Amino acid sequence: MQDRLLKLLTYFGYTATRFADEIGVQRSGISHILSGRNHPSYDFILKIMKRFPEINLDWLVLGKGEMLIAARQHISDVQTDLFSTIKELQPTQKPITVEENRSNKIKKVTNVTSIVQIVIFYSDATCRTYYPAATE
Repeated sequence: MQDRLLKLLTYFGYTATRFADEIGVQRSGISHILSGRNHPSYDFILKIMKRFPEINLDWLVLGKGEMLIAARQHISDVQTDLFSTIKELQPTQKPITVEENRSNKIKKVTNVTSIVQIVIFYSDATCRTYYPAATE
């Protein structure tokens, strides 16, 4: 584990002191793990995972796989969640019904579903949110 912790420090450009501050542990705790005196606790690993969710837990704990979770997999998970949410939010009835008056000249539109927000996810793990102007 101490090798992997050193790789994390190098990757993020942190000193042991700054890393301890980042994850909210005592500075001596990092020092003891890096020296091999102590093994990391469950709480220590959770704090790393909370602060750095892009780190692969299997790599951190077991040394298996790559250090970082592939951004593509993360985006894929986000897109899957987004599409599931969109399906749940789709109206169960026709979004627009038109009622015509007797002379067929005036039409009343009721039950209109409008777009409130559009979020676009890019392959570099960034996103952009658009808020369409309100129309009446």
